[in-house]
Amino acid sequence: MITSHDESGPHIPDFDKDAQAVAAYDDARVRYERREATDAESRTRSSFEKKREVIRAEIAVAASLLEERKIKAERALKTYAVRYPKRIERNKPVRPSFWEQLFSFGGAGRLYNRAVESAAEALQAQSLRRRKEHDEEELEQQLKRALYLQEEAIKKKIESPEGIETFHARPGVAVLWKRYQEIKAERAHYAVRLERGEVPPDEQRDREFAERKVVQLEVPFSGVTIIRIVHYGQMMYFLMRDLERKLYHLAYDPRLEPLIDNVLDTYRLADAYEVRLSRGADGRPMSVADHYATVFKDEEIAKLEHRKARTALRALRTELPPIMAIDAAESQLIELLANFARTLGPGAMSNLQNNIPPVLDAVGQSADAPESAG
Repeated sequence: MITSHDESGPHIPDFDKDAQAVAAYDDARVRYERREATDAESRTRSSFEKKREVIRAEIAVAASLLEERKIKAERALKTYAVRYPKRIERNKPVRPSFWEQLFSFGGAGRLYNRAVESAAEALQAQSLRRRKEHDEEELEQQLKRALYLQEEAIKKKIESPEGIETFHARPGVAVLWKRYQEIKAERAHYAVRLERGEVPPDEQRDREFAERKVVQLEVPFSGVTIIRIVHYGQMMYFLMRDLERKLYHLAYDPRLEPLIDNVLDTYRLADAYEVRLSRGADGRPMSVADHYATVFKDEEIAKLEHRKARTALRALRTELPPIMAIDAAESQLIELLANFARTLGPGAMSNLQNNIPPVLDAVGQSADAPESAG
């Protein structure tokens, strides 16, 4: 079992806390940017709202004037139509004749002129209202353009050195920024050390396991399959995953190679643990492809990840690592799985059909392993 380093050993970051710190900084920056953008948008909208109020007041005046002039034009036309009905064509006045002018002492001409002029004034009022309505529509387009340009301007302002400095000077942000810089610096320093070959294998192992939340495989477990074999110097581990996407490690042992193409469960029966093949919903042994389909809900992603894993696991392992120092519990679990792996070899199907699984007692001792002398 892998134990954490003491204070004299390599420093392994607390990746969960670091992720929380980075997320807190990023969240503070997003909220700051949104607040700045919202405030600027509010000011712009307020400015345009004042302009809109002026235009709408002008539209109201123009509408009132139009209504007044339409009534005036209708009255003038009606008066002319009553006196000279034959001088109305298609609801429009026609100039009176010479005799009508003469006999009316010019009254017919005056009525005609009043009808024509009042109609023209009504058209002018209508045109004025339309222009004001167009001004309001144009103002809305100007607002959209102003908001777009303002968004770009705010973004440039915030991302400028002065803007970033202003943000970092805000209360509470300075602490987050300092921690953010420390985390980024630590990751960069580790990357440089790793590239130079200065990181010892045990630190690489502990760091990767901590970052990916890979824990020691222990009984009982269910729906577990081998997804990779990882190397750290001369250390070699099976990387395993269950149906809940939790990751586990187990010291490499070539006797467990037959387990690569299977999905496994362990369960406790009385005072012992038994190993069996995981079963699917149809009651048949679950295939590794079924495991990937369950873990990755997207079918294409599941197939891709399955192919990548199969390719990596088929790699030849001609040089086996020296036996690593592991604790008793891990050693006993390996023995339990090795005994089960033997049942998956050639000529072992009768054992599976007869339901004769290897067992591990409640304290971790393999029941199939020979008892030590004395």
